[in-house]
Amino acid sequence: MKKIDMLHGGVTGSLLRFALPLVLTSWLQMLFNSADSMVVGRFAGSAALAAVGATFAFVMLIVGFFSGLAAGVTVCAANDVGAGDTDSYHETMHVSVLLAFLIGLFVMALGECLSRKALGLMGAPADIIDNSVIYLRLYFLCMPAQMVYGTGASLMRARGDSRNPLIFLTISGACNLLLNILFVAVFHWDVVGVAVATVITQYLSAFLAIRALLREEEPWRLHLEQLCLRKQKIARILKIGLPAGLQTSMLAASDIPLQSCVNSLGSLAVSGNAAALNVDGLIFMTLESLAQACTVFTGQCVGARDFGRAKKVFRSSLLITVACGIVFGGIGTLLRTWIVSLFLPNAPEAVAFGADRALAVASLVFIYAIMATINSHLRGFGISVLPAVVNIFALFVFRLIWSLVYFPHHPSLFHLYISYPIGWTIAIALLLILYRPAMRRARERLDAESAARSS
Repeated sequence: MKKIDMLHGGVTGSLLRFALPLVLTSWLQMLFNSADSMVVGRFAGSAALAAVGATFAFVMLIVGFFSGLAAGVTVCAANDVGAGDTDSYHETMHVSVLLAFLIGLFVMALGECLSRKALGLMGAPADIIDNSVIYLRLYFLCMPAQMVYGTGASLMRARGDSRNPLIFLTISGACNLLLNILFVAVFHWDVVGVAVATVITQYLSAFLAIRALLREEEPWRLHLEQLCLRKQKIARILKIGLPAGLQTSMLAASDIPLQSCVNSLGSLAVSGNAAALNVDGLIFMTLESLAQACTVFTGQCVGARDFGRAKKVFRSSLLITVACGIVFGGIGTLLRTWIVSLFLPNAPEAVAFGADRALAVASLVFIYAIMATINSHLRGFGISVLPAVVNIFALFVFRLIWSLVYFPHHPSLFHLYISYPIGWTIAIALLLILYRPAMRRARERLDAESAARSS
């Protein structure tokens, strides 16, 4: 598979060629997830869809934290590739794959233990909590596979290969859709069927990723007998990955009080909110894919010490991502009611709830595009703590205050989720204030590392 050259030639064209498979991957993933929701909503009813939707915030809280490992792997591997250091890349690959598997086992055990307690604290409605717990406990069985696949995909993308992960997702996603139809529509397993299908196909994804790494040419090939844990390499991965994971998990944690507010409006609001996730979820995944391309390109430029090209990458990424935010956000806003009704054709009250959420989020999602690009650019330079702290303050703390102070006086999904774009704006303002000092320190650190290596 031909790799994208990130260090030579035009920046914008290379970015688009690399990002397109990432975007298609996110679209396919969302399409398959949406198809799952449609299958559940149409064949198992709005209560079953609400049972699955009520788990979203908790899943993202746990999975998001530990999936920060993939961000650390992406930056470290991209730095290695940009520097032409194949020995360091080889070590990054073998350490990260084993680390991902072990972390996956831990997350699986954690999820099994905390599912019911977490849903109870979130105030999941009594008529859906039992099904939600069943779904969560089955879902967490796939964590080792999910972590390994995420790491494998990060290693491929760090070398300029964004096509193989797209192919793997296409295969596993199609299988997931077919299994959902079989388990839910034919066998009538409801939420159990959705969870079982997810587990099976996540392990399929992991298998495909590992098989691809095992078949790579030397010195990029994975050797299972060389899997190891090296303290120095783990520290390098976690230095970037842990703050990124904390940022992701805190964003998910900020959804927990919001989900509790949604739960307080009843099961119709819960199902409408779950359906609306498919409107703004597709947009978010698109923008995150474009931002991820910025991280990989920046990481390779930093590894090669080509800071001028890294600046060009940031400018091109910002232009592309914001433009996509405006276009897709506008489409999502205009078609919000129609899209939500696809998931809940017989529940007009639930559709109204979902349309309110989509209006508040999708119409201003271009603001999120700016924030995501700045975060990704900083992460490519190995700056992970700063965006994490800013996002935790501007999003998690702000949303918590919003849900406790503002929402009780304005109990609607629109007024609840308008906190999203306000929080993004606060985060951007703080990041712009701190950007120059952070970049100056990063350059000094990189220069010191180069001098130490030379001596």
